[in-house]
Amino acid sequence: MPGYGILAHPWWVPVLWIVVLGHVTNIGNTLYLHRSATHGGVRFHPLAEYFMRTWIWLTTGIVTREWVAVHRKHHAFADREGDPHSPEVEGLAAIALAGVFFYQKAARDTAMLETYGKDCPDDWMERNVFTGKRSLGLLLMLALDLYLFGLGIGLLVWSIMAIWMPIMGNIINGIGHAWGYRNFATRDKSRNIYPWGIWILGEELHNNHHADPKSAKFRARWFEFDIGWIYIRLLSLVGLARVVYARKMSAAAFRAKHYGSQAKAKVKAAGDGARERVGDAKRKLGEAATNAGDGAREKVGDAKRKLGEAATNARAGLEKPAAD
Repeated sequence: MPGYGILAHPWWVPVLWIVVLGHVTNIGNTLYLHRSATHGGVRFHPLAEYFMRTWIWLTTGIVTREWVAVHRKHHAFADREGDPHSPEVEGLAAIALAGVFFYQKAARDTAMLETYGKDCPDDWMERNVFTGKRSLGLLLMLALDLYLFGLGIGLLVWSIMAIWMPIMGNIINGIGHAWGYRNFATRDKSRNIYPWGIWILGEELHNNHHADPKSAKFRARWFEFDIGWIYIRLLSLVGLARVVYARKMSAAAFRAKHYGSQAKAKVKAAGDGARERVGDAKRKLGEAATNAGDGAREKVGDAKRKLGEAATNARAGLEKPAAD
């Protein structure tokens, strides 16, 4: 067959193929699935969006609505009961090594899809190709890899690409909620694993993202670098992307404005709760005193009645012998 196995040698060619194609897969994940479809921080021109949707279909088999719903629920219940993939709930090893299975379990929850999977694409391509034939894309990519690299190397290249996204997801959902630094005191345990995860295109700035989920820009401090945001800016320059919202203020200013007010609100709520508990205690004490007073008066009345009855009986007993 002409061209069969043409890219199998030298060894660095299939390695370069995996790295480049994996990078493009990461672009589709962070730009389209995450920042656009899930949080709406950026919108893409149909040409760019369809390219990313098609690439995700070819290399991962991920269905947009499922990915979006699982991630939205993750934000709604981050690191507490109900989170589809929290190392706080399931354990770090379980999520870091097998997080994809927790994702798959959540994606089969039809009630969750109805609740958290709204506003996702529902066009002809989505219904009949990207969702309707989710496995066909992977098979087409397998055929291409086998043709370009031959049977052995082609199967190895395809297998690595097939697990590329699950590995990325396990790293972010596991390590990104266990190790690293925090710019913002979010309610969850999200952390930035920058710069160790810089090749994940900004997803490594996980605490920054959880602090302000809608922002299309994950970078918060001067030394942080969000490659995904660079791509968004480049696409914007040529009319293929429109930024809906991107955080502009510094990390310190954003923290003071949003998380400072949250802290004040918590203190106020705690104070209100304490005052309410004191009021309840006072009411209960008053009720107890009233009840005690009523009980004492009732006991005195009972004693008086019994004393009167005893006196009456005593007089009756004295008068009876005299009558005889």
